[in-house]
Amino acid sequence: MKLLQTICYILFLTGIMVSCKKADDFKKFIEDGEIIYTAKADSARVYPGNKRVQVSWLLITDPTITTSKVFWKNHTDSVVIAVNRTSSIDTMRVFINNLPEGNYDFEVYNYDKDGNSSIKVEVSGTVYGDVYTSSLLARAVENAELLNNNGEITWGDADSSTGVIGMQLKYIDINNNTHDTVVKAIYKDQVTVLPGLMPGAPVQYRTLYKPAVLAIDTFYTSYENLPVKADVTATFIKNAGAPFLLDHTQPSNWRFGQLADWLYNDEARDRYTYDAINGTGNACMTLWIWDNGTLTNGKIYQTVMLPAGEYVLEATVSNIDNSLEATYLAVAAGNALPNVEDITTAIGYGRFTNNSNKLVSASFALSSSATITLGVVGSMANPTAQTIRISKVKLVKNK
Repeated sequence: MKLLQTICYILFLTGIMVSCKKADDFKKFIEDGEIIYTAKADSARVYPGNKRVQVSWLLITDPTITTSKVFWKNHTDSVVIAVNRTSSIDTMRVFINNLPEGNYDFEVYNYDKDGNSSIKVEVSGTVYGDVYTSSLLARAVENAELLNNNGEITWGDADSSTGVIGMQLKYIDINNNTHDTVVKAIYKDQVTVLPGLMPGAPVQYRTLYKPAVLAIDTFYTSYENLPVKADVTATFIKNAGAPFLLDHTQPSNWRFGQLADWLYNDEARDRYTYDAINGTGNACMTLWIWDNGTLTNGKIYQTVMLPAGEYVLEATVSNIDNSLEATYLAVAAGNALPNVEDITTAIGYGRFTNNSNKLVSASFALSSSATITLGVVGSMANPTAQTIRISKVKLVKNK
């Protein structure tokens, strides 16, 4: 019994010694004093920019924080921010400039006045620059036209994922005022009106991008010239149609007569150039034969002086009977239209065929102001019945 008591006493003392040793193990970790951590940065974010970023975070607790520090490039670069805590949540922001384009990992630490650090908070972000900018495309333009003294631009549809946010336009109005305006992007069916756009004045535009929702900078394409089509019919062409007007000084009947303000050769005159078959409100320009012989190089035309530019002459067809043998809308340098057999000498021409083609155009360009002749020339023999009735003509200056 006495032996048993001795053994139990020895085991009791051994247990106490082991427990004391374990309780003292922590001392080797705090030989230099207790480790104190300040509160870490909360809700850290990176806002991408043009060769820079903005890093932000919140200080929610710990009024002892006096300094924050942001590291990047494996701690080879850093920035220090002084902190003046308030009684509420503080938002910290810092711009980091002159960064090469690429992806970055940032580490944010907070410190108190004794230099005690928080645990690190890691956050990643992207820096954009010249490579990104060079990849940007100007927004497509489907049509740009001068209508009712206003410029009207129809934009091509855009994909919102590309980062397009707007277009910047520069133009001059009819009062010689310069405008510089930014239009917010609408990604589908967008039309922009430029009030009082001066005809022929240059219009420039560029496209604005943000590569990410949080981006702090806007990126721009280079400015491009935007040719605005101008309907210059009323300026240069008399009696352009819709309806065409009758020359009351020439013989006429209830239907046929001669066009006012247009010139015509004998071939065209002898068969009349004005046709009001559907009433004077729908009167047309015409060339025709109807089992009454042939027409050889009948011509209806006007001669005008045009400034330098790129143009399109358009003719809208009211009706064509049968298929036309050789009838053209033509523009020629000088004071006369070419004959049908020489149509390729015209500076612009388009061929009338049948009712499947109701709009015929002739494009041409002038490098300087020039006298040109525009109109219709046709030869008709086979089939023996051929008619063209044109409801209107239009002259558009593209640039």
